[in-house]
Amino acid sequence: IVVATVDGSTGKLLTGPDIISRGFVGIPDSAQILEEAKRKAEEALLICEREAITDWMLLKYHVKDSLSKFLFAKTMKRPMIIPVIMEV
Repeated sequence: IVVATVDGSTGKLLTGPDIISRGFVGIPDSAQILEEAKRKAEEALLICEREAITDWMLLKYHVKDSLSKFLFAKTMKRPMIIPVIMEV
């Protein structure tokens, strides 16, 4: 689960993203992978901010797509990714 808070009118990232994971216990370097995943999610949200994307469905899509590609490249697995974008 990826949780982030954005400004509803500007798309500016206010807090997060925070990652809550289950099932990465058996993977070597899982803490490092999760830190990198957090940076990837933040990068995706910052790109959306620069492109003035404010629709929460598009924000969720970009975060999920970015993390899916990253995690598959690192682990050769396709975990379930649930982005939660809160607008304020």
